[in-house]
Amino acid sequence: MKQRVLLSLLCLFAAISANAQVRLITTVEYQVDNGSFTSYNVTDAASVNWADVVPTTGLQNGLHRLRVRGTDDQGRIAQVTDAFFGTISNDFSGQTRVITDLDYQIDGASFTNVNPADAASVNWADMLPTTGLPNGLHRVRVRGRDSGGRTGVVTDGFFATISNDFSGQTRLATLAEYRVDGGSYSQINPADAPIINVGQIISTNSLAIGLHSIDFRGVDDLNRTGQIMRALVIVTSPFVVGQQRTIVAAEVWFGNDPGVGNGISIPLPVDGAFNENSEDVVHIFTNQPVGYYTFGYRGLDDAGRWSSAVIDSVLVGPILVISPSGNDVILNWQFPDGIDQYYVERAPQATGPYAVIDSTTNRTYTHVGIISTQDRGFYQVSFRDDSVTLQQPTGVPARR
Repeated sequence: MKQRVLLSLLCLFAAISANAQVRLITTVEYQVDNGSFTSYNVTDAASVNWADVVPTTGLQNGLHRLRVRGTDDQGRIAQVTDAFFGTISNDFSGQTRVITDLDYQIDGASFTNVNPADAASVNWADMLPTTGLPNGLHRVRVRGRDSGGRTGVVTDGFFATISNDFSGQTRLATLAEYRVDGGSYSQINPADAPIINVGQIISTNSLAIGLHSIDFRGVDDLNRTGQIMRALVIVTSPFVVGQQRTIVAAEVWFGNDPGVGNGISIPLPVDGAFNENSEDVVHIFTNQPVGYYTFGYRGLDDAGRWSSAVIDSVLVGPILVISPSGNDVILNWQFPDGIDQYYVERAPQATGPYAVIDSTTNRTYTHVGIISTQDRGFYQVSFRDDSVTLQQPTGVPARR
């Protein structure tokens, strides 16, 4: 005789081949509480109800782990399905039992017994007194006993009390408080009503673009403060309800972001609108070492909101400076650290061919007396694998 379980196990398995042809399940295997898999030869079908296959005889009352898998008529074994089920009686014969006693526990206190009217089902909410509980969230654990003297498993849940003297009368929300991103609470006084729309109360005009958390709580006409409700909002645009905004300030920075309002101010166009075709914005950064850098831009609209940062990157490339000094030519260059040998090359024309005239570990080189012996020449500097070359602009020779 099969036994009843507390939770009906309705794990269905259906085998479908790659070409959408329905396959038949021929065999199933199950494992209870990590024991060995047991094979069961079911009636061939497109789907199988595991609850009709797994026996519970001999299992202790309580929660058990079940793992099942099936084999179809092509010999293919399905993935293992993992689930849980609970047994509440090993001598249950299909007779309906009635609940005779209940135990409940609130916030970790001792269990309290109550004696409801005997019935097949009981509403726990009718059994739990909330008098004396502070407003807020509470944990409740309940269990029952049936007419066979068997104690059920403990059910764990939560409930919230919002009033200990509520008599069914509708209350009005008279005040509200909110805070953004964990700041101080701001109090607002909406029109008294059973329901107020938070979205119509909280202004987001001053919020930066991005994700924000908002905590909200209300006060009713008995001066009782409700629970805090938290929501997340995303400010995505400097436009509000379709109204176009105007840029009133802008800033740019080079390297690390200095923070909103701390960048280099960009002069605004006379007409208040940027037009790249005729109103280019140029800011020159000098004395930057060779390397990769990021630079950013953001604008401020007439509602006082900064836009998100627009970030790009730039490579400050190697620079070779060639200058005459009497009959000598002096070369100076910038390059990242870590290079231990540079090669100085010279050519009679910009297109080459270039020949190595010397090498150095320094970032400067003096070609002594060259101006008195040759009318003009072109230079370039490279390091040992010739992967980077430093060169004056094409067609600019070092000459007298």
